[in-house]
Amino acid sequence: MHQVFSDIWKAYPENMLANRTWHWWWWIHFFENPDRPEFPRQLMVLWVTRNCKELRVNDSYHWQPKIPIVINENHAAFDSIVASWYYDGNKMHDSLILDHGKTETWWEDHVGRISMESDKGTYSFAGSPGDFQLNMRNENVGIELSNQPWKDPLTELLPTSKKFIGNIGYSMLKYRALLSSGKIRVDESETPLKGRCYFQKVQMAITPCWYWAIVQWDNGAYLQYFLPHLGIPMLRRSISHDSLMDWGEMMFSKTLRFYDPEERKEYLMKHVRITKRYENDLPIFRVNAFSNEGELTIEIATYARCCWKLSQPLIEPLWHGIFYNEYPARVTDFEFKTGIRTIKHGDFGKSYCNCEHTWGSV
Repeated sequence: MHQVFSDIWKAYPENMLANRTWHWWWWIHFFENPDRPEFPRQLMVLWVTRNCKELRVNDSYHWQPKIPIVINENHAAFDSIVASWYYDGNKMHDSLILDHGKTETWWEDHVGRISMESDKGTYSFAGSPGDFQLNMRNENVGIELSNQPWKDPLTELLPTSKKFIGNIGYSMLKYRALLSSGKIRVDESETPLKGRCYFQKVQMAITPCWYWAIVQWDNGAYLQYFLPHLGIPMLRRSISHDSLMDWGEMMFSKTLRFYDPEERKEYLMKHVRITKRYENDLPIFRVNAFSNEGELTIEIATYARCCWKLSQPLIEPLWHGIFYNEYPARVTDFEFKTGIRTIKHGDFGKSYCNCEHTWGSV
């Protein structure tokens, strides 16, 4: 479904499941933090729509989409939510932006654009392959960013997808690492920004629980894992990390990809195990993975948290929802072994990292 650049801007209503299908345009940005270099600034920006009658965010923000997805040649129109959080190096601004309104996408050859306008602000990004301009503006927030090519092959547009049953699955396009620079204004304070970013456009017709993370190293090394699962955690109904239902995960897909720029080779590992512990009410994830070609261990310590509770009606008056946790994080341990070499923590230089953990169901 998602294969080429023009597919970033498209929606596919013919493949949607009633009340279940998401379209996400998701950016995570990593920026230098001169005052505390070990804790980079991070900025997430999301455009999202779902073919449902009503969605509630964090119990207090209600969204009732008024515009069904309409496609006309190289143009699409629909209702969407724009959401954003910002870790400024010391404090998490959660939420930085939470707004909704009429949204339009446009594409032609090798250019495209998405824009959402509301009574409160305008939010858009546009560009050509690997080169985007992002502009967000309302009364309290202003963001201007230029996202441009970095290192091959991370700058290349990568399609990935998986079907579980029928149309139940996901289809995705992503840029694994681009350069990013610009500025952000929060209230009256403006900050210059410089670093990197990651982008993914996702159409997803299932919302399981999952673990997910990306790591970008300065030398062009890259790691990503995705561990969707079912089980007892789908019954969780609290934002708290501490839960008697934090067990019984049944992984139905395990994937870890690691790109080594020194070998110019990507390793795919499907034997993956994740564990976690908590310090100061923030998780530390430890992942072990192996394949016939290598063995990898990584530990990721989170240093901030944003949690979105996304819920919709189940059977009135009951609602059900998913707790979508996003964590700025840093790598605290790493080792990768093949038959001929061993890479240790620090060998690749500085890294940027973000990870996710969700529970509940929607």
